[in-house]
This record gives sequence, structure tokens and C-alpha cells, in this order.
Amino acid sequence: MSKHVHDENCNHDHDHDNTIVLVDDSGEEMKFEIIITLEHDGKEYALLKKPEEDSDDMFAFRIEEDEDGELLVPVEEDNEIEMIQKIYDELSDEE
Repeated sequence: MSKHVHDENCNHDHDHDNTIVLVDDSGEEMKFEIIITLEHDGKEYALLKKPEEDSDDMFAFRIEEDEDGELLVPVEEDNEIEMIQKIYDELSDEE
């Protein structure tokens, strides 16, 4: 799954905060809440959560750019997911 990030830099109005819509390979739209965006070793990441679920499950994506704009690419490597989780936990502990 990878599609354009809907944020304040888009060329259309938004009446929601911290919410994006991703479109999967079959064309199904899914709404996600942006929990946090962070940068590590020159890469940008976003942790997303489905807002309608009561679960603490989050999804890690790498933010990349192409000629059409920003893409969210699912993070699938265990060590990369663990690194993102560690940074998130450290930032959460600081708050």
C-alpha cells in the first residue's frame, strides 16, 4: 500500500487534523490517524493507526517522494520496525 500523504501541503481543503486516506492496490480507501512522524538516519517515517479501532496497533510507513509527490511505503523489515518503535517509546516517555 502506498499513496499520497494528505497533509497541509496538498492543494485541496482539509476539515480534519492528523487524518489521511490511503488507497490500497485494489482501490479500497482506508482512513488512518497520524500518530507521529519522525526522522532517523536521513529517512522519514510515520506511525499510523486506524481511528475507528480501539486497538493499540500501529502501522509503520517510510515517507518517500517521487515525481507525483509523497508516498507512504510500508516498513516490513523487523529491525527497522523495532528502531521506529524504540524512538516512539523514547519520545512518548519524554512527554
